[in-house]
Amino acid sequence: RLYPPVSSPAERQRYKAEFGSELRRYKELCADMDRVNERLAQLGQQLDLVPEDSAQYQVCTSARPLRPFSAPEYQDKKQESKTLRNKLFHIKRMVSDYDKL
Repeated sequence: RLYPPVSSPAERQRYKAEFGSELRRYKELCADMDRVNERLAQLGQQLDLVPEDSAQYQVCTSARPLRPFSAPEYQDKKQESKTLRNKLFHIKRMVSDYDKL
C-alpha cells in the first residue's frame, strides 16, 4: 500500500532513493545475523567435541549460552530483516514494472 505502482520519473527516483537507504539497513542486519549464525556454528562445533556425559556438556546444552539468541533484540532484528527484505523486493518490482513501460 505504501508503494503503489510507479507513475512518474520523479516517483521512480523517490523509490530508488528509498531502496538505497533501506538496502543499507538490510545489509547491516544481514551482517549482524551472519555473526550470530557463525557464533551458533562455533558453539555447535565446540559441543561436538565435548563428551555427552560430562558436566561441561550439561552446561553447554543448558539454555544459558543460547540466551542472547532468544533475546528480544535478536528477534526484533530477525523480524526487521524479513520485513525489509519484503519491502525491498516490492520496491524493486514496482520500479522494474515502470521501466518496462
